[in-house]
Amino acid sequence: MIVLQGQELLTSNMMVYPMACIKGAVPWWGLPYNWVIVTFGNLCGSLFFAAILVKFTGIISTEPYISYAKTFALHKASDPAWHQIFLRGIGCNWLVSVAVWQAAGARDTLSKVVAIWIPIMIFVACGYDHVVANMFSVPLGILFGADLTVAAYIRKSLIASYIGNIVGALLVALPAVYFYLSDYRADGLRGVEEGEGFNSNNGPSDGSSGDGSNEADRREVYTVNSKRSQ
Repeated sequence: MIVLQGQELLTSNMMVYPMACIKGAVPWWGLPYNWVIVTFGNLCGSLFFAAILVKFTGIISTEPYISYAKTFALHKASDPAWHQIFLRGIGCNWLVSVAVWQAAGARDTLSKVVAIWIPIMIFVACGYDHVVANMFSVPLGILFGADLTVAAYIRKSLIASYIGNIVGALLVALPAVYFYLSDYRADGLRGVEEGEGFNSNNGPSDGSSGDGSNEADRREVYTVNSKRSQ
């Protein structure tokens, strides 16, 4: 839903903004500026959902749901070591970035959904750490009385998963820039993919050449075919 609606998600911006900075589409100072604002916005949204839409609405008010919320928070922010959360963050945002990259190449809604769904399903099934998802699940457990302080959550879970998510995003962003965006036009091949005509000397044309639509093209095609038939 976030990708389809064009909303801001910190973990996807961890991939997109470094790519944009490297290609000169945005200034370098725009990267920390965007990350700080989006981090704050995602945190506010996560806390609002956890406190107002879950805790105070009473939709989780009985067992075993309360115990599960507390246990899940401890499982995410207390039980693992710092380096384990960091490594899980790398795996998580590598998959999230792959999902966003695949969705960017899809043209219709159904293709985008399928492209996003598979990597996200894998990271959730593996139990990797998504910093924004943890902004909801861990504070929710704390609200229900989990044996975890806010300071411990920030020190161990938030920072570790944040840095890990950055590394995971860069593992997609940097190779993508090098292999795919270093020459986006690809000597005219990108234009052919987009339905433009192609001229081997001048790259993609405006559609008037390469498809036999004018007299010069027809003469050229006729000459080539005549030579082949001899």
